[in-house]
Amino acid sequence: MSSLICDMSESMTSKCHRRNFLIRNIIICMRAHFPDYRSEIPQASPSLSRDDVASPKDIDWPGTVSTALNETAPATALNLLGSGPRAISCPELGDGRVVLPRFREARQVLRSDVFVCAPLADGALDGFPKEVRHVLEPVRSWALYSDPPTHPRLRKHLSRALAPLNNPALAGSIRANARHLLTSVVQRGTGDAVSDIAVPLPITTISDLLGLPSSDRELLKEWSDDLIAIIEPELTPDQAGRVYQAWTNLWDYFSQIVDQRRVTPGDDAISLLVTDREQSSGLSQRELVSNCISLLLGGHETTTSLLASLLLELGRRPDLRVQLVEDPNLIPGFVEEVLRTNGPSKITARQARREVQLGGYGIEAGQRVVLLLSAAGRDPDVFESPQTFALRRRPNTHLGFGHGAHACFGAALARLQARILIEEFLSPEHELDVNIESVVWQQSQVLRSASRLAVRRNP
Repeated sequence: MSSLICDMSESMTSKCHRRNFLIRNIIICMRAHFPDYRSEIPQASPSLSRDDVASPKDIDWPGTVSTALNETAPATALNLLGSGPRAISCPELGDGRVVLPRFREARQVLRSDVFVCAPLADGALDGFPKEVRHVLEPVRSWALYSDPPTHPRLRKHLSRALAPLNNPALAGSIRANARHLLTSVVQRGTGDAVSDIAVPLPITTISDLLGLPSSDRELLKEWSDDLIAIIEPELTPDQAGRVYQAWTNLWDYFSQIVDQRRVTPGDDAISLLVTDREQSSGLSQRELVSNCISLLLGGHETTTSLLASLLLELGRRPDLRVQLVEDPNLIPGFVEEVLRTNGPSKITARQARREVQLGGYGIEAGQRVVLLLSAAGRDPDVFESPQTFALRRRPNTHLGFGHGAHACFGAALARLQARILIEEFLSPEHELDVNIESVVWQQSQVLRSASRLAVRRNP
């Protein structure tokens, strides 16, 4: 009997600790999502109770989120969110959303055909005037906003366009560019890890794969930075205007590039897509131009975010730098842990096409679900000691690049650039110190991306 009581006590303690960790990590996630969110993050302790973790005196919960949960007490609101799927309505996330902070439900949604992406394009376009929506309508042709049978066809052609990934020359080109960027910063003595390294490396890589002139990169980056705001739940009038102008510019630009490739094809990704279009199963003109824009955005925006987070992590943890220098074979594990803990995407969404039960919660047909990827990557039911940054974590089944049919098909390219950059950054000839206090984050509810991070040559 005493053994049974002991086992029950250990089980309850274990469950309590897992809940404590999950709620603690949701606090971290909420800090990332909502700029006005403030809280003291409790430290795990054997005697820590759930109420201690979500103590009202420690948490200044945003009123809109608390109200959406029908709770005025921050402790109760946090516990509700940490217990599993929960309907929430607030300006930051939208009305009637079901929030999923746990890994298992998030992964289930990502690989289920019950939850679809195409309706999300409505949300992306709804905030624009009718005449502007008409211009932006081709965004529905993005693989991001497509479902079967369209999505498998788009993915097949877009993945084929990235076939040069298997070319050893690509890795050599990325390495040469990384060395050039790092050497330039070292020679100057100071620099910005974002604008001088994390931005130019992936924009150069994807531009080369698409066969775009190097002279156009700065302009393409400017348009991309304006257009990427289209994925945000809310836009200011100024952002909406810049989205419209950027889309118009990029549409005209890639329409001309596509026409040129028909006359003079090359060995680049756009030429491959143009060739595919001549086949019965190929892309339509609208799909082709629209997804050239998508490839440009997806090919560098999230990779830039990842590269900046990798360099920031090295600045935060000098011990990791020593371990990686001593054993470069740990670099891939380092990349995966950053993807787990601070991946480029904070949230993603889907819509249920029929009624379904998820984690014991009933979701209605047409209801949106919001996946808190930042919290899912720290779920203690899946990741042992989730608060610990573990270079040798195995397995590491994070959702940093998504999961299922819509998993990022550019993940291999992003990982390649990440690995090469860190290898070069750790080289004795590129000794740079990262000023972690200088980091400035972009204002985004969807992407986790630094906009500034100072570095300087190691004296």
